[in-house]
Amino acid sequence: MPRLVLVGELDQMRPLLELVPDGEYAVMLVPDAAAARGLPALPGDATVLLTPLPAATTTDTPRAPWPWLAWNRADDPALTNAAYEHGALAVLPARLTREGLGSALRTAFTRAQDPRAAATRLPRGEGRFARGARIHVAEDDVLVVETGIVATTVLHEDGAEVLTALHGPGSIVIGHPADSCCLQIHAHTEVRAIVQGWAHIAGTPRFAERLRARVRRMEAWAAVQARAHLQDRLIGLLSLLAESFGEPRGDGVLVEVRLTHGQLAAAIGATRATVTRLIGRLRAEGVLDTDGEGQQERFILHVVERHVHH
Repeated sequence: MPRLVLVGELDQMRPLLELVPDGEYAVMLVPDAAAARGLPALPGDATVLLTPLPAATTTDTPRAPWPWLAWNRADDPALTNAAYEHGALAVLPARLTREGLGSALRTAFTRAQDPRAAATRLPRGEGRFARGARIHVAEDDVLVVETGIVATTVLHEDGAEVLTALHGPGSIVIGHPADSCCLQIHAHTEVRAIVQGWAHIAGTPRFAERLRARVRRMEAWAAVQARAHLQDRLIGLLSLLAESFGEPRGDGVLVEVRLTHGQLAAAIGATRATVTRLIGRLRAEGVLDTDGEGQQERFILHVVERHVHH
């Protein structure tokens, strides 16, 4: 059973304990960060740490080989920024709901199940990243994707993670400061990438072209999310993905990138159940099909909106 380690005294953590889903996690309570660091790894079991803020100092935050969630009981923006700088996967608000905590824990345990998906800071030069790895890019650096797909996401205060873009080979991803935007960069697939300083890459011949393409894709993504009807948002988003990751397949286009119904739902502002229902309706109408199951599931669009954002 996945192990959830709460760092703090029982009286302090009691309100949070009452929100933990029953029977889903083996919950442990340890008094401080030193005790958390001393816990043994459990082979085959995922572990997530959850620590209340403020800690005595930022150096008291856990440094164990597991994803770390912080609970900002003071709702202090400075503490939120400090927690992210020290590697927190998400910072939860003081007034936390059962749904919000559950969403944050599901995201954290998904990362914990892949031991290769630890957050990694990319030095200037070439780097390789396993699927699911979080990539830290300094705010004055630019990541150039050579192979694979990089995802950018935003973490909401309640721990929900929203997909904001996917970047394929040749794309650039610009580093962002550690602020309240809570932008994150992850390897959606196995990735090889190069990071260069902004001052250096801005002078290279293809940079302006790549930057223009990125701005166009961002604006197109925002335009799709602003549509009035959820079905139109879903078709528009899948069409944008087909532009970057599509392959001809019979009378349609195969979107050669894996997205769960939950990720699609977060991207278009819907629930997972609504997206599942919309996909069923679009399949019945002949707009799309699916190919494969589970991790191998891909969408085939028979009706594709035409965009040009390369």
